[in-house]
Amino acid sequence: MFHIFFISSFLIPQVHLLNVLVYSPAFAASHSNFLGKLADTLTEKGHNVTYLVPVVNQLKQKECIGVKVTKDVVIVDVPLRTVLEKENKTADEEILDVWWNSQMDSSNSRAIFQWFSNEMKTACNNFLTRRDIFEEMKTKRFDVAILEPISVCGLGFVNALGIEKTILASSSTFYDVILPYIGEPLDYSYVPSGYSITGEDMSLSERFENWMISREISIALEDMFDGEMETYRKRFGGHLPNWKDLLSSSSIHFVNSNPIFDFPRLMLEKTVSIGGISIDMESIESQKLSEDWNIILNQRPYNMLISFGTLVTSTHMPMKWKNGLLDVIKSMSNVTFIWKYESDEHSFADGISNLYFTKWVPQTSILNNDRLTAFLTHGGLGSTMEIAHIGKPALVIPVFADQNRNANTLARHKGALYLHKTSMDNFKTLRNAFVKVLFDESYARNARKLAEVLKNQPNNPKESVIKNTEFVGKHGPFPQMNPHVRHLNFLQKYFVDVYFIFVLCVLLVIVFIFAVFSKAKTFFNVRKIKIN
Repeated sequence: MFHIFFISSFLIPQVHLLNVLVYSPAFAASHSNFLGKLADTLTEKGHNVTYLVPVVNQLKQKECIGVKVTKDVVIVDVPLRTVLEKENKTADEEILDVWWNSQMDSSNSRAIFQWFSNEMKTACNNFLTRRDIFEEMKTKRFDVAILEPISVCGLGFVNALGIEKTILASSSTFYDVILPYIGEPLDYSYVPSGYSITGEDMSLSERFENWMISREISIALEDMFDGEMETYRKRFGGHLPNWKDLLSSSSIHFVNSNPIFDFPRLMLEKTVSIGGISIDMESIESQKLSEDWNIILNQRPYNMLISFGTLVTSTHMPMKWKNGLLDVIKSMSNVTFIWKYESDEHSFADGISNLYFTKWVPQTSILNNDRLTAFLTHGGLGSTMEIAHIGKPALVIPVFADQNRNANTLARHKGALYLHKTSMDNFKTLRNAFVKVLFDESYARNARKLAEVLKNQPNNPKESVIKNTEFVGKHGPFPQMNPHVRHLNFLQKYFVDVYFIFVLCVLLVIVFIFAVFSKAKTFFNVRKIKIN
């Protein structure tokens, strides 16, 4: 037995198990699901993962856990006083109405993000008052911490714990606000910013708006980061680094993006694309629909799923747009429509026989079913990734935030159609969009082609997460990977000083030549006069 063990110890690769902290504030399901998937991926590999969940919004706590395999989950509840204040206010209701009724652009984006800033700063203060949580985490002696840079409260927390090896993990394609501080470029002339409403082919005004909305949202988030930094320095001491330095000191930056799927852009070597990590096609393909769903899908030759996600609910959609959808639905009697609707009150649609309302839907199971013809979605990144990997034609109607960018990303592969939400009360425009994604075979063909490409891509997101995390845990941190561009001023970064000197030299040469010619002309004129 000893000989077998001795030999196997050389034959089987020895993995250094890590103690990993994944910091995941509970405020939106898509963010929690992404970070939860990272935690589960590392847990399945055998690492010791602690999943720390500071609750931001108590109403969303149940849907914002995110993990399925990881067992060491520490939930830090919101204080009772904050819960009671939340229940007595209609702020959440009001912001949902704002999201539906406004078009987020550079003129209002900073104001729209104010609610988020206030919630995150309050949550940071609530979380950092829990000294017992800090002491508990300190005993675990973490090797690596993984955090999302939508907040810097966690960065201050893990720095106070003494964790030097950190990994940033963006559940979005990227966050504009952090790029200058990690030294990564963003060219606004052809790369849509995180909250851009256009694609890569932009007019002059669209390029300007692309830059402006990025700037406005970055200002809002930087202000929030400053507030969080003030809080973590108050709790742990003024010696803690500035949030800008904490961002740049991260060893790896995971982004929920795929180079085949997303708009091409320049990235640092330490930025690792893991888009699609939440999509488990083996699991999706093994899922079975219940008999109730089979009955609904068998009623007509065509079926369409309608869902606007979990954050922005259909119940808050303006009535004129609901009626616009109903008019189109009634005009297509050979199509069954399944609408994920969060309320039992939908009397506005009484009498429509080809429409079914449901509070919950097994989205991936239905998307992967051949009987579903098309999907009407809000364009959340989670749903967008599911559409791309499953290969289903889609009509994307974004509501706010990064959904416009996601819609344009999906539409560029010609398996989906982008439609502005204000078009929902235009019967002709909306119906034409429905007809295209339901009956134009080119959309289905292009959607399947994209799914096939993603299925056979050379990079595996799960392997990337495991290998990079283990590499950081064993060899990190990597300050040598930080580009020096972070320390250059505007003149140095954009060669303005070099161009200035070059132009000055050219001007001096021109002046010199002009002076020489003037002198020569004067000399010859004087000589000519003397000769005469």
